[in-house]
Amino acid sequence: DDSPLNVNLTCNYLSQFEASVVSVAYNGYDAFTRYRECRMTNRDLDVIALDIDMPIMDGRTTCDKIREFEKENKLAPVKIILISGNYDKDQIDEYLSTERGHKADCFLRKPVSFSEFYTAIYNLMIPH
Repeated sequence: DDSPLNVNLTCNYLSQFEASVVSVAYNGYDAFTRYRECRMTNRDLDVIALDIDMPIMDGRTTCDKIREFEKENKLAPVKIILISGNYDKDQIDEYLSTERGHKADCFLRKPVSFSEFYTAIYNLMIPH
């Protein structure tokens, strides 16, 4: 997220259920670069939270680049949560659709409450 306030809030949410924050980025390019560095050094990541509206590279493009990198390197897909307050349900549903390949795993609308964030993480990480 490009907002330090939103980054702090997300980190706070994660710390409340004892998750480790591996890295923080304020634009999509840095997020992808840090993701790639983690994977190239065999560091596993469980979840990436991406704001859709970030400078330099937006969250959807960042998500696409992550998925391309995973395919090229035969890596298991990391769970990706897209977050924004500016998109309607149809736009997000289209992006979450698996018809065009695996993209993001879920979407949360800002402002995101702790319970929404926790539920999303739980649903992504616990097999149903």
